[in-house]
Amino acid sequence: MQDLKEHTGYSEDWLKEHILLHPRYKPMLDIENGGFVYYPERKGERWCFIASKMEEFLQKHFRDIFTKKGDPHANQTRLVR
Repeated sequence: MQDLKEHTGYSEDWLKEHILLHPRYKPMLDIENGGFVYYPERKGERWCFIASKMEEFLQKHFRDIFTKKGDPHANQTRLVR
């Protein structure tokens, strides 16, 4: 999670609300559905991501995630290296 926060420039809460737990994206991301994100089952467990797949996902869904939210703080240069 820390790497994702650093890579995007967004807080853990923002990432969870707008991407990781968002009903549109969670089914695509969840390892239980063939995705590349391990969702912790208990408090204290760590989130796990396949970094290259997350970067591809952010590039593919960048417009939908950020522009529809009207977020003027989206940091495209950090998201798409």
